[in-house]
Amino acid sequence: MDGPAAADKTHGQAERLVSYARKTVDRDRDNCRMTPPERLLHDPEFTPLTRSRLTADLRTLGVPAGGVLMVHVRLSAFGWVAGGMDTVIHALRDTVGPDGTLLAFCGWEDSPYHVSLWPAEWQRAYDEIPVFDPANSSSRRDFGWFPERLRTWPGALRSAHPEVSFAALGPRATWLLEGQRDQDPFGADSPLARLVAAGGQVLLLGAPLQRLTLCHHAEALAQVADKRYRDYRMPVQTATGVEWRDYHTIDTFYGVLPYYERADLNIESPVGTMAEQAVAAGAGQSGPVGTGTAWLLDAAATVRAVVGWLESQF
Repeated sequence: MDGPAAADKTHGQAERLVSYARKTVDRDRDNCRMTPPERLLHDPEFTPLTRSRLTADLRTLGVPAGGVLMVHVRLSAFGWVAGGMDTVIHALRDTVGPDGTLLAFCGWEDSPYHVSLWPAEWQRAYDEIPVFDPANSSSRRDFGWFPERLRTWPGALRSAHPEVSFAALGPRATWLLEGQRDQDPFGADSPLARLVAAGGQVLLLGAPLQRLTLCHHAEALAQVADKRYRDYRMPVQTATGVEWRDYHTIDTFYGVLPYYERADLNIESPVGTMAEQAVAAGAGQSGPVGTGTAWLLDAAATVRAVVGWLESQF
């Protein structure tokens, strides 16, 4: 691709990066409050969400004990949670019980995924970034506070893919995370594939449907032409030292398929649109949690619905 077409693609990628950065700032502002908003302190009808209330509401929503549950959280959707994200994790563990396992998508904060698109001086600067370490490297802030808190919880494990890492806590954590492929981290043998195989669910706790990472597993599985992939390099620790390793994955950031070029589909958020197809197919339902709303989706039914939609449209 060259000439005007290449320029248009580069401009579109730059616009998405700017939009993504703005949304990240907004999420950081929501997640980093140190004190409750004044309007809530003086609202006689509002009380903070507690561990016991959250646990009860999750059980009413349909979260079973003993299952595998992938979770996305937007804490600000509940006004104020007494105890913050620690309370959320305690309540989730209370709900799934000792036989249940929690799963979250972590990624890697400030990973060099986009660096090849940046000026040469920036690329050289990233030659010195710390090596990816599953035990210590931070989760991406724009995924919210929950993945990092789960990753650092005592007993939690993390998968080894630097860009597409997951954290899990519970008796099935090792099984969920082992065997993830370097070149197909969203596809077969991925933590998402094992979530489906386990008969697991996805909980969007105050988070919108646009955060449904499971849709990327459906994109990886769908038998459609012209998927877009991204090649990038990441520094990882090996037995002989630091190695810059090559990775090849579906391009979940700029679009696995030409979603934005399909004016007939009117897509603003590819993941949001895919999640809506799953809901329309009966794969999940929403319900009240505290003063907010949560979605609970069956993982296998969600993937079937999204794969079917992708294969019918592309």
